[in-house]
Amino acid sequence: MSHRILLLVSVIGVIIVLGLALSNRSDKNENSVLSAPIENQPAFEPMTSSDGGVEIIVRPTNLSSGSPTWSFEVSLSTHSVELSEDMVAVSKLVLDSGETLNPLAWEGDPPGGHHRGGILTFAAAPTTLPLSVTLKILKIGGVPEREFKWNIK
Repeated sequence: MSHRILLLVSVIGVIIVLGLALSNRSDKNENSVLSAPIENQPAFEPMTSSDGGVEIIVRPTNLSSGSPTWSFEVSLSTHSVELSEDMVAVSKLVLDSGETLNPLAWEGDPPGGHHRGGILTFAAAPTTLPLSVTLKILKIGGVPEREFKWNIK
């Protein structure tokens, strides 16, 4: 009887270890997809704003003309205020034509705390690829508006 229990515990242990290994492997693959460069797209430099005691670093991860969505990697860090803002509500993307796009989603850390990060996603421009885009983030750390601008073409 004790041999059966030992065998059962061993089999369960192997299943758990394999499950964890496969889970970590799929997480790494998902992260590499988010940061993989898009063909025919320049590598965009990250931009930083450190006003109001909050550092925000933003980097476009996809501004491809063939993509239905555009995305930005956003990192927020502070030691002075609570980062409780809804990133979808306080962000907008302004095209060089003046057209404003609202975010579709924020995939990242929930409101709260002193360090947050995630991906902010917008529907891609409905017409041709703009010459530039400006991501505006509003009312974080007492700063009315922060602008992050990239030239695309």
